[in-house]
Amino acid sequence: MNKGFWEEQARKHGQGVAAVNFDPIQEELMTSLLEELVPDGRAVADVGCGNGRTLLDLVPNRRAGKFVGYDFASTMVDVAEERRKELKLDNVRFHTFDATAPALPDGARNAFDMVLGKRLLINIKGDAKRQALQNIYDMLREGGTYLMIECFIEPLERTNEARKVLGLDRIGVKDFNEYLTADFMMEVERKFTVERMADVASLYYFVSRVFNAALSEGKPDYFAPINKIAAQLMQAGVQPISGYAPEVAYVLKKKANPL
Repeated sequence: MNKGFWEEQARKHGQGVAAVNFDPIQEELMTSLLEELVPDGRAVADVGCGNGRTLLDLVPNRRAGKFVGYDFASTMVDVAEERRKELKLDNVRFHTFDATAPALPDGARNAFDMVLGKRLLINIKGDAKRQALQNIYDMLREGGTYLMIECFIEPLERTNEARKVLGLDRIGVKDFNEYLTADFMMEVERKFTVERMADVASLYYFVSRVFNAALSEGKPDYFAPINKIAAQLMQAGVQPISGYAPEVAYVLKKKANPL
């Protein structure tokens, strides 16, 4: 994991969305989904919480819950804690923790009803992904839920095929990322049962990365009107296409006896 890059993102962007996501509209789509998926009254951990934006958005309407954010970048954690204090929130805390560490933080084993990982695993390469997955499993209570929001390579390839038809350059995976594959999902399913897969961004992603990219001659703006229209339709539940957004969400239930 490129720790130095994320430390610099925190110093540069602070609590801003740019610290954790280059695409603010897509971030908003996933935040809306989490509003639906995270009930009140639960013990929730966000592993790879970045600057804490996700939990700090969820907590004010879930005062009966208990929340902990973990991130390996100490500057991110400092930003999150500073904002928490400004908001006077007493049911959330942020701590430094590397998701690939061989030991869990004190008190974290079997401590959570839900664990959220948003673009966590794509920032971990090789076998270290499996250690992070095991840590998430061990943090969950029996029957707990893992909300896995990650990017997959196969939808990105479909989008790149469409871009090729229009003479657009391929969208590459950033050097510090390693997107998940369908084969890796087989490993996930050894520990978790898939209860739901939510593709809430394909229309937006296809419009922004194909239509808007072609219309703007290779210099697209995330906030272009066509992008906003696509996001508005998806937020209203209009999803005419799927399988084109790399970032998807899985609702996973912890298995009592993993394979």
